[in-house]
Amino acid sequence: MVSLRLPFVCGMIAFAGAALAQSATPGGMPPPPGMSLAESAAMRFPQPVRVGDLLGREVLRPVESQEVLGRVRRVVRDQNGQIMVVVDFGGFLGFGTRPIAVPVDAMVLLGQDIEIVALTPKQLRQFPTFSPSGTTDVPDDTIIKVRLAKPSH
Repeated sequence: MVSLRLPFVCGMIAFAGAALAQSATPGGMPPPPGMSLAESAAMRFPQPVRVGDLLGREVLRPVESQEVLGRVRRVVRDQNGQIMVVVDFGGFLGFGTRPIAVPVDAMVLLGQDIEIVALTPKQLRQFPTFSPSGTTDVPDDTIIKVRLAKPSH
């Protein structure tokens, strides 16, 4: 009887340790202070995605409630060559939204949705309203890489 309890107890301890090591947020934790978005994004698995397939997707906040922050309006490349996802952000029931440009490295795919994992809603509210000057639209048939998030359930 004792020989059966020891493997069971060891297995339960290992399982509990793995559960504690996982993030409580669906997409994972935001990058630690001092880590760049690119370094954080490199830690996730890149997924090739056609730009046109991102348009219209819901953008979620990375918490268990999965609050919808907005929808993808377009994808652009800024003057530095960085890919930015333009999100209709804020408002209520689609009214009063404004476009903001979020670096693709701050986002992860979660099923059919996208999560912003590197920025809080408070930080996003401070983003300037997107202006297309100095940017170029990324064509819908272009393949870009977006990182993957693991589901919370």
